[in-house]
Amino acid sequence: MLKFKDMTLKQKHEALKRVFIVMLGTIILAIGQAVFIEQYNLVIGGVASIGNIVNHFIPSPYTVRVTVVVLNISCFLVGLIFLGKKFSAQTLISTIVYTIVYPIISYLMQTDLFAFLKMPIEAEGISNMTLLLAGVFGGIISGVGVTLCFLAGGSTGGVDVFCILFAKITRSKPPIWMFIIDAIVVFLGYILLGQGNFIYFLICVLSTLLCSLTTEIMMSKRNNAYVVNILSEKWEEINKFIIEDLDRGSTIIDVVGGYTNKKHRLIQAAISRDQYAVLLSKISEVDKEAFVTINSAHEVNGEGFDALPTKSKKGK
Repeated sequence: MLKFKDMTLKQKHEALKRVFIVMLGTIILAIGQAVFIEQYNLVIGGVASIGNIVNHFIPSPYTVRVTVVVLNISCFLVGLIFLGKKFSAQTLISTIVYTIVYPIISYLMQTDLFAFLKMPIEAEGISNMTLLLAGVFGGIISGVGVTLCFLAGGSTGGVDVFCILFAKITRSKPPIWMFIIDAIVVFLGYILLGQGNFIYFLICVLSTLLCSLTTEIMMSKRNNAYVVNILSEKWEEINKFIIEDLDRGSTIIDVVGGYTNKKHRLIQAAISRDQYAVLLSKISEVDKEAFVTINSAHEVNGEGFDALPTKSKKGK
């Protein structure tokens, strides 16, 4: 990986831009979680929601903040040990920012400084309407933060580490484990915090869905997969990065320039949307004169993507 001091001015600008977007996305995520999810004891998955559950057993103004910090650092270390330096590098910035910013916002929400952000709590407790508003805005704002991190080629880390780790062990897809872990957390919240209140459960589920839906809407212009064609004199280094770092396959095609009649090697590969920014950054680092075309893929099937659909047998 090219060191920052060896980058061109443009490369440094792009790198700093990605870092800024990851930091911004992490701060937005922290705001959504601390202002809405923690303050109203909602559970939608993630370390803040787990903090709300822990607070049920160890009630304290500091429980959620301490839980978030401990879990975030622990998840990062687990990722470093079992998933390697590559994954840890993607989550490092977000882990640091979230671990610092979340406790600060959480503390400020318990003071009168941000009283204008607090919704009224009635004498008999938090109303369902208040919970609904908190769930809606908490889910949407959290989704915006997560998506910004993804678009910049980063990751928010947290419990996602275990989703990726379990998927790697069982050879399944991370979204399956994300659903399973979020479902377990939400159900525990329903039992412990909602105390059997089915409306509370529905609001938590709605908030979780809104977080995912926000991510899908923001990422819709960036399809699930891309087919990239790369023409470069340094094709071997780029191809090695695609195979070893992105863990994607590639096809090398012999082509001839229409104007120069010169022979070239063309790399063709299918990548996922979260690898989009990472690959472009690497190509720019290796060969800023490379010619690259990227097309959204309607569907990609095969190793590393969805399996090929099986033909149903009629008459059975």
